[in-house]
Parts: sequence; C-alpha cells; structure tokens
Amino acid sequence: MRRIILSAVAGLMLTTGVFAQTRDFITVKGKVNFPPAKEHQEKYPFTLKDKAMKDAEVYQTIQLKADSTYEIKVPAKTPRLYSLDVFGWDRITFWAGNDDLKINFRGEDTAKVKIKNPPYIFIESEGKDNQLINMLNWEVHQNYQTSIAAGKRQYMAMQIKDTALTKSLSDMVMDQYERNSNSAKVFVRAFKNDPQVVYALGYVSSRRDKDFILEYVNPLIVKYPWLKEAKEVKENIAKAEEAAKKTVDGAKFINITQLDPNGKKINLYDYLKGKKYVLVDFWASWCGPCRAENPHVLKVYNKYKAKGFDVFAISLDDSKDRWVKAIKDDNMPWAQVSDLKGWKNEAAQYYNITAIPMNYLLDEKGNIVAKNLRGDNLEKEVAKLLDK
Repeated sequence: MRRIILSAVAGLMLTTGVFAQTRDFITVKGKVNFPPAKEHQEKYPFTLKDKAMKDAEVYQTIQLKADSTYEIKVPAKTPRLYSLDVFGWDRITFWAGNDDLKINFRGEDTAKVKIKNPPYIFIESEGKDNQLINMLNWEVHQNYQTSIAAGKRQYMAMQIKDTALTKSLSDMVMDQYERNSNSAKVFVRAFKNDPQVVYALGYVSSRRDKDFILEYVNPLIVKYPWLKEAKEVKENIAKAEEAAKKTVDGAKFINITQLDPNGKKINLYDYLKGKKYVLVDFWASWCGPCRAENPHVLKVYNKYKAKGFDVFAISLDDSKDRWVKAIKDDNMPWAQVSDLKGWKNEAAQYYNITAIPMNYLLDEKGNIVAKNLRGDNLEKEVAKLLDK
C-alpha cells in the first residue's frame, strides 16, 4: 500500500511539472538610474506586462520612490514569464518562480543625441531561475551592437556610393539575425528540461525551424501542463503556417485602408493603380533593423520609380509623433499608413507579422511576386522585373 501511495505522489509530481513551487509571490526590486521627466513618465509609464511586446496586457503600473528605486510583488504561484517596460527606454523579460530578483535599469539615454539602443540588463538573484535569460540576453545584446555599428557604417558607405562595402556590411547586418537564432538553439538544447527554455524558443523562427521547435516544445507541454508559454509557442507555429499559405507567390494580398500622418485614408488597391510593382513594407520607428534598411529601400525607390516601382509602408508604431519624425528623418517620400495599434495593426495581425522589417512585393493586380527582400536582394528582384 505504501508503494502505491508513493507511486501516486510521484505521478502527481510529474503531472504538475516536477517543479517545487511554494511561493505565491516573489519580490522584484531595483533602481532606475536616470528616470525621464515626469511628463514622459506619465505618457510612457513603468509597467509590469504579460509579454515584452509594446501593446501587451499591463498588470501593474510601478511608481518610483524618491531615490529612484522600486519594489513590487509579482504573482508566482504558477511560474511564468513577465516583462518590465521601463518608461519606454528599457525592457526585460524575467521568470517569476522561486527567486526574489534585483533588476537595475539605466533609464533615459543621457547623451545629447538620444538613440533607442538599450544596454545589457542583468537579472540578479540567489537562484538560477533566470540564468538562461541572462546568458541568452548577453548573446543577443552583443549581436545587436554589432548590427547597429554595421548599420551606421553601411549608411556611410551608401552615401559615398561604395557598393562593395555596402554589400559587405549589409551581409554582416543580416548575419546577426542568423546568429541570434543559432545561439537560441544552443540554449534550447542545453536547457531543454527547464520550463524557462520557452524564452529561448521565442528566438527561433516558427516558419523555418518548425521541426526543431516541436521536438523540444512537445515534451515541455507534457512535463509542465501549466506552462502556457509552451502552448503559445506551438500555437504560433500553426499561425505561421496559416500565414504562409496566405503569402505564397501568386497569392492575392489583402486590401488595406489606413490613415496617413495627415489623417487621410489611403487604400492599397487604389495605390496600386498605374504602377507595375509596389513593395508593402512593415516597419516601425523604434525598430533599429528597419531604420537601417530604409536607405536601401530609398535607393531602389529613386532608381525605379520612373519605371513603375513604388512603396506602401505600414508602420507598427503606437506613437504618432515618433512615427512622423522617423518618416522625416529617414527621408521616405512614399505612402505611409498606420492605425497606431503597434503589433496589433490589423494587417500585421492578418499576416501574423511577428518580426520586422518584413515586406511583400506586389504586382499591379495585388499578387505577391516576392517577399522578405532586404539589402541588395530588393534591388536585384526589382531590376529583374523592370530592367527588361
């Protein structure tokens, strides 16, 4: 009888995920070294969110103390990922499990010329709940810094019309995306039995690496039935497959009507009239890789506009001021639209856009002829179609 009872207890431990969880809440505290002005804090508050995305559900708005420190209680009865958005300047995803955490932030960029280039943020604790996140974040941060530096040099190379250097630097920028994915795969293999591995799976492409993700996420769902993030990873694969069917070559792109910065409605199908090819470009002012890509698009636009090429840009911004400023700063003369809903943009939702920049090249009838064209690949594709 004793053996039966012990077996039952062991079975219960397996079904609940073999995860000793005794705490209802954990404490997260730290300091924001350079808090922005009060007006900025009111517009872009310090929040605890469901996910790292800008428009994720907000659970709590956090008020700094007089010395710029903060301390909050975070529900942890069911272990899970949360995200902190620090006044729109810093963001971090962390695991709420058994460990109290200390997370310090830089806060506002204090340089004369402010850029959206967040520093590396370390999650301090006595335990190992956030070990995977810290290590993977360091890899991603390093790759991002390389991408930013290459993007700046790439822009300068384009200004002096050094095509060889421009291509080399463009390839370097693109290589960072692949490095992030490869780094994430290593961490997935190393931490495959830990629930926190869902964080690393988020850096692996659900379109290109479906089999890899399923190999690791299916056992997680069985081992940790309470782990909603694992189920979401699998759901994202289904969404990606559905979106892929909508965007095969020859598929008709949906008609889109959204507002330009002046509040005027612009309809995609109307915009196609009189043109041979139009690039539908998903981007945002806060997206560094998008901003690095804009000079390429501008080059192709200037070179082929007279031959029938144009651009229809859909911004995933939620701030009109930042959107309008980026359009001006990057000298983009083509159609610009947005519903200012961030990632919840209607068109982005329909096509399951989870990473930007992303684009689709349409013919005059609105049929997709190519997609995800970056750097020299965009010019090569347009040249192939129009230099006849």
